[in-house]
Amino acid sequence: MQRFYTARERGSTQLPWLSSYHSFSFNRYYDPAHMGFGPLRVLNEDHVAPGGQFDTHGHQNAQIISMVYYGTMYHEDSCGHSGLLSTGDYQFMNAGSGITHSEANASDNEPLGFMQLWVLPRHRSGRPDYQYRRFEDGAPLQLVASGDPVSDAFLVDQDIRIWQLRLSSGGQLRHPLQQNWLRRIQLVEGALTADGQALTPGDGLLTEPLATTEYHAQRDSLALVFDIPKDLYQGKTHETD
Repeated sequence: MQRFYTARERGSTQLPWLSSYHSFSFNRYYDPAHMGFGPLRVLNEDHVAPGGQFDTHGHQNAQIISMVYYGTMYHEDSCGHSGLLSTGDYQFMNAGSGITHSEANASDNEPLGFMQLWVLPRHRSGRPDYQYRRFEDGAPLQLVASGDPVSDAFLVDQDIRIWQLRLSSGGQLRHPLQQNWLRRIQLVEGALTADGQALTPGDGLLTEPLATTEYHAQRDSLALVFDIPKDLYQGKTHETD
């Protein structure tokens, strides 16, 4: 069942101020073979030029997680939250019944790079919410978000676990996978081998549904790892419509 997705397979949006790469169908990129990973509906890699910004726009019924991996981002939303996110920072915005927001490169000189994830909720029209978090750089594996209450992780309304994987060059890690769950890996930076498959930045991997994933870093590496139950892979993601 292992499936390798190369960086060049992704769709893209290219604007004077933005280079965005889409692992799943998004904006004008549409491919019925790339519609998401269960409730994970958007997996974008965004590069914003100095001074560039996403103007104020709205969302409903999406749980949006952003991770800055270089540069500085300025966030502002209709719930009254605003502030700067630096390299390594995460934000979680639950759009719920409706929220508007803008995201901007806070620098006029340096570019900004961030990962943008959208998770579809079980229940629609919840209360909009915003949270900010920074995870320990020294820990090789950190749980970023979970459908179960876990200390220091964002609580999402969905059966999904999102992990941050950081391995130094030469580092190795074994990562257990719950029975009857599936795992997808997205390499952000570095060079990494997962279950024997070499990954370069932008590559993705749907692993074999084995008990453990084995990671080996050829260079300092940063990846996002997504776990979902098998029955959500092609199944229904909402309890209510």
